[in-house]
Amino acid sequence: MKLYTLGTSHGATEKGRSCSVNLLEVGDAYYLFDCGGCVEERMTDLDLPMQNIKGVFISHMHSDHVTNLPSVIKRLVRYNKSKNEELTQKIFMPEQRGIDAINIWMDATHRNENDNRFYSFELTLPGVVYSDENITVTAIETHHVENGKYPSYAYMVEAEGKSFFYTGDLAYDFHDYPKILSEKEFDAVLCELVHFDIDANFETLKNTKTKHLIFTHGYPKKIAQMEPRLSEFPFPVTITNECDVYEI
Repeated sequence: MKLYTLGTSHGATEKGRSCSVNLLEVGDAYYLFDCGGCVEERMTDLDLPMQNIKGVFISHMHSDHVTNLPSVIKRLVRYNKSKNEELTQKIFMPEQRGIDAINIWMDATHRNENDNRFYSFELTLPGVVYSDENITVTAIETHHVENGKYPSYAYMVEAEGKSFFYTGDLAYDFHDYPKILSEKEFDAVLCELVHFDIDANFETLKNTKTKHLIFTHGYPKKIAQMEPRLSEFPFPVTITNECDVYEI
């Protein structure tokens, strides 16, 4: 299993950092976690064929996590048509109105009448949301969007005997940092680095059971605060950059 951090900025693009996009490679299949930044451009630059995408998992409906989803769908349709296959890609979204809005947008940009047969939207709910021959994905509720008024999710992935966790964005008081992260050891944890107070929640982060903690969704001020403290963790910690690749 490989992790590609294709978009590593916070809610706005910074120099050298675009909005949230993460890709897991398992065998010859790809799985996208959030689509806020330049998905097609990054995958093309890294020679990652988009036709190998099998699933897309959106953590919440903020624009920096979902804006580029229509362009991903358009590309998936194009490749599916060329293969004459149907419904090989599933797209998981946390709100029905988000699904409805994407469908309206696709129609407004002149989606062909039958294009939607090449993919399917699924409403994310807590628990196992997806399983195939490569991976199992479990959605875990968080409270990022207006302290839980609207749904948001972290995702746990199990594949090839390994486990990976993506926190998505969390609440500002960090109360929703998933408890499972201090109970089960993960091979890698990808955690946001913008919405919580580092000093107030440093011990919670240190209690994470993981072989590698990777910070993404970085705000320059928070990156500067965290960098001097990386040596305090009892396990390897990395602040990721655009298009970094990790073996899990």
